Amino acid sequence: MDKKEIIKIVVKVLLYLLTLIGGYFGVTSLSSCTIQRKAQITGKAVVVTIDTTTIHHEGSLELKTK
Repeated sequence: MDKKEIIKIVVKVLLYLLTLIGGYFGVTSLSSCTIQRKAQITGKAVVVTIDTTTIHHEGSLELKTK
């Protein structure tokens, strides 16, 4: 083995090692992410209604006098 082959092997090992480390940090950053939401809403509401009821009055009014 000459010097060039040893350098190639070392570079490949370092590349594999950096890939493994990067993959580890990528997976742990995705799996440790949690989202939590909490909401409390208060307020005032105005309800407007329209009544369509009709009332018909029929009859007579009798007043008794003395």
